[in-house]
Amino acid sequence: MALPFVLGLAVGAGAVIAFSKSDKIKEKAVSLFSKSKDVANSSLEKGKEKVEDVKDTINATAACIKEKKEQQKLAKESEKKEEK
Repeated sequence: MALPFVLGLAVGAGAVIAFSKSDKIKEKAVSLFSKSKDVANSSLEKGKEKVEDVKDTINATAACIKEKKEQQKLAKESEKKEEK
């Protein structure tokens, strides 16, 4: 029966302490949020760079495949001309 009373005292004491140190808590929260914002922005930039690298690689691969297909097509056409 005394457990809710003790729990109420603990929560109340925690609220009083948090209220009395609200300035420090606010400063730490602002600091934490700004650091997390910086980390998120740098991660976003790194992600964008990687996406650009992947796009360049895909475009280069597509161009290479297209070039090889054209070479094969020209080779087949030259074989047909030689047969005639």
